[in-house]
Amino acid sequence: MTEEPKKRQPAKKPTARKTVEKPKIVISLDDVGSSEVDAIVSQLEEAKKVPLVRNIGEPEKTGSGPRAIGWMALAGVVGGIATWLAWGLTQSLFANDDDATRSNVVATVIVAALIGMALVFGDTLRASAYSKLGKRTGIGLAAAIGLGLIFGFIASSLYVAGTERIIEDLLASGLDFSDDQLYEQFSSRNQLNRGIAWMFVGLAAGLTVSIASLEWKRMLITGGGGLVGGFLGGYLFDLISSEDFAQITGLLITGLSVGLVIALSEEAAKTSWIEITHGGMAGKQFILYKNAISLGSAGSADITLIKDVTMPAIAATLEKQGGVMIVSSLDPNSPVFLNGVETVKAQIKDGDTLSIGKTGIRYRERGQKAVNSGIVRS
Repeated sequence: MTEEPKKRQPAKKPTARKTVEKPKIVISLDDVGSSEVDAIVSQLEEAKKVPLVRNIGEPEKTGSGPRAIGWMALAGVVGGIATWLAWGLTQSLFANDDDATRSNVVATVIVAALIGMALVFGDTLRASAYSKLGKRTGIGLAAAIGLGLIFGFIASSLYVAGTERIIEDLLASGLDFSDDQLYEQFSSRNQLNRGIAWMFVGLAAGLTVSIASLEWKRMLITGGGGLVGGFLGGYLFDLISSEDFAQITGLLITGLSVGLVIALSEEAAKTSWIEITHGGMAGKQFILYKNAISLGSAGSADITLIKDVTMPAIAATLEKQGGVMIVSSLDPNSPVFLNGVETVKAQIKDGDTLSIGKTGIRYRERGQKAVNSGIVRS
């Protein structure tokens, strides 16, 4: 049997879809000009901006001044202790020496060399000038010995003449060497005499610091600090009855006073300086003693900026020209940015910021109003 073919069913007609009308958005000119639209547009514009700037504001306080004072004071104390130890070892060699001048000169050389070199070490470490430590040590030691010899003769001559004059006055007043009153009055009147003599000892130590750093403009400051510090140490020496205790106390006071007065004098006398605000040496401060200063990573630079692998050997110079400070970029591969703008040569003012490699520098100048540059490119 065969199956009958099935009848084909007629195709269904497609049904028409119902269209749903969407509501039309009508924007009028009044809507476009409304404050709400303006606010939305402003937010979108702000969202698209890349943050290329940051506020700087007022200059930061680096605290370098107190740190520098602390370094020099500590170095002076270390120098005083080292001098006292050396004094104890060498004093026996001159105990029976009838030549007062010779023993005084040797003592001056010892004090000037040890306190002076301690201050040179402290000054070098404070400035992180480690690459210059060997050079400064050699120059400083030679200067301390030479100055110690010169000022030792001057100090000895003044001290011997002063003591002889005091003794003659006391003997002329009717006292003799058997009277305890003579020694009491001599000790009292000899304070000023010893202080004046020790001024030259401190002067030798103070000058050693500036000579070792080859910064000749510092000589007036460091020499003056040495004079004051030496006088204080010598003047207070005779106030202590115990001779051994008087020695260590006098030398400690001398070292501390010389270091402290030098640091305070430099802080008071500085007119222009730079502060490291960013980078491996952030917080350091360098006083600009010369009219032309070179900046870089090399030991030959006037200010050696270490801890920055991107810093060229000699990156830039700061030079005083006609009463204004000029910064000049020296390495085209490491540009200098002044307040965020790349520059080859430009004038800088108090508060301006420099960027070299990864190091940030703020220029400071006393007597000028700080410039608030507002923004610096990050």
